[in-house]
Formats: sequence, structure tokens, C-alpha cells
Amino acid sequence: YTYLIPSDLTVQVGAILVVPFGLQLVGGVAIRLLLAPPPGLDTSRIKEVEEVVSASFFPGGYWDLLNRVADYYCTELITVIHTALPPGLLGRSQRRLKLNRDNLPEGAEVFCSRIAQQVLTLLKAQKEGDYSYQYLQREIRGAQRGIRELMKRGWIESYLEAPKITQAQFKKAVILVRDGIPPDASQPQRDILEVLRRKGGEVWLSELSKLANTSESPVHTLEKKGYLVIELREKLRLSSHAENERESAKTLTTAQQTALGAINSLQGYELVLLHGVTGSGKTEVYLQAIARILALGKSALVLVPEIGLTPQLTERFSARFGTKVLVYHSALSDGERYDTWRQTLTGES
Repeated sequence: YTYLIPSDLTVQVGAILVVPFGLQLVGGVAIRLLLAPPPGLDTSRIKEVEEVVSASFFPGGYWDLLNRVADYYCTELITVIHTALPPGLLGRSQRRLKLNRDNLPEGAEVFCSRIAQQVLTLLKAQKEGDYSYQYLQREIRGAQRGIRELMKRGWIESYLEAPKITQAQFKKAVILVRDGIPPDASQPQRDILEVLRRKGGEVWLSELSKLANTSESPVHTLEKKGYLVIELREKLRLSSHAENERESAKTLTTAQQTALGAINSLQGYELVLLHGVTGSGKTEVYLQAIARILALGKSALVLVPEIGLTPQLTERFSARFGTKVLVYHSALSDGERYDTWRQTLTGES
């Protein structure tokens, strides 16, 4: 659908927008900017974009990748966007408005229209100065006009909040901060310190109680004595796989060496078929080709034909590359897919 950009708004590709659709306002993604309307479209029927919710929802490189995928597979860009994002991330995200207190002058209400004054009063009355767009629309008749006025002045800002099911998960972690054992330490306290040292100094609180076979009370006592601290940390919901002993690269056969040499000599994008009967060692060639890519500071994406084959390959890759291996497929929970997606965007995996 084609929309007109009002003079007071700046829209860039990948921005999340609010646009009129029939008799309602809906969320949309700006996928292309045009200098002129498509041929045959009656310009009088083109409606204006109402608001920019998020100007940079997609990282720059990620947006470029989505466009390349759409072009390569001759697919509509919006289809690629829906496929590339974790389930429900865009559709169930909530638009919120937040007071920008740093930009708000004293007595700001004097300079506003009546509706903008109402929006400001409501936001200022809330401790965090933060309300959902829907709530403001419900509480104030014609709130959209006031919201646009305040956003233009820079006194409030709009952002997209991820849906509740895909928010980051936080848990209490226990961190050892002091050596030794308190002179008056009880046996449970000694057990807790021993477990922490054995585990490298950091353990989730819920796991520590089980490992030390005690309650949380001695943990809090040790915190008061200054031997450890308890803090909230994000617990990533990633697809779990068994911890295997790390293995080194295997000695290649002559045929494997030839294949690996051909792959390593490639410059830029090339399509290669690695052919060999079952058991001929193709996976080892993949592993050693990927190891070279990782050494260059780059990353690798391994596509598996079906989910059923994932566990055995994951085990093999994890034994070689450890925790850098992440798995993503439709059998994972929404939380696992959301956290895996975010970790992948950092470039660490």
C-alpha cells in the first residue's frame, strides 16, 4: 500500500509506522520510498502516514540482508520480514509513549493545545511517565493530535515494546566476591562457598540451593558477611544440548584435503557441491572450512535439511566450536527463538 509522508515526519525504510487503514489505525513497516506514486494510482486517494513508532527497528545490516533474501528468492519483502523475525515479535508488539523529561521546559503546558495538555498531564502523573498508546487513546478523545504535537516538540517519544512472551528473562545469580571462609561459618555456608568455587564463582540462586543441598537462607547470610553478592541477570533461553568434550580437527584424507583446498581458495560468493558417499567425511570438511572462516572474524550459517538431523549435527559442531554454536528452528519455544535471534544479531555466535 502507498502512503504519503507528511512534511513534519521523516520516514526511512525499515521504520515501524502507524497508518490509516479503512476506518482504523494499524501498524506497518516502511519497505520502500518512492519519488512518485505508482502509475494509475489516484493521488487524491493516498492517505498520510500518521506516526513513526520506531525509526530504527531493524539494524542496518539486517535490513540489507532481508532485501537480498527477497531479491534472491524472488519473494515479497514483507514475507521475508515475517519469516525472519521471531514468532509474534512484530504483530504483538505494543506501541508506548514516554515523557522526555530532559527536553521538557518548566510550565510546558502553557505552550500546548488543550489535547496536548491532557496528554502531558496524564504522562506527568505517572511515576515513569510511560503509557501505552492504546491507553492514551482510550482516556483522551482525539489524543492522536496532541501526541503528534508533543512528539514534534520532542517532549515525548514513541517506542515499540516487545510482547510479554518474548521479553528477556531475568533470574537471580550468586557471584563469589571474596576468598576464604568466615570463622563462624556453618556447614551449609561452607558447602555453598565450596560449590561456588567449584563452579567458577557464579551460579544461579535456584541451582545453588540444590547443588549445596540447603535453603536460600545461608546464601543471604553470606551476602551480609560480604562473601558473595546476589544480582539479577538475564538468563538466555537457548536450545540446550549436552556438554561434550571438545575435540580437535582430524587428519584429512587426500580427497578431503583436495576438497578443503578448493573451498579455501574461493574468493567472494561461490556455489560449491561437496560430493561423497555416506561416511566419507564431508562433515569434517565443513568443520575445517568453517574454522578458517571463524579465524578471519567472520561467521557461518549451516542449514540442515530437517529438524530430525539437528541433534547429531549440533553435538558434532559443539564438540568443535563450543558455546558459539546456536540452533534455531520451529520446534523451539517462542522464548528460545527470541533469545537465539537476539544473540545471533550480536555476531558472537
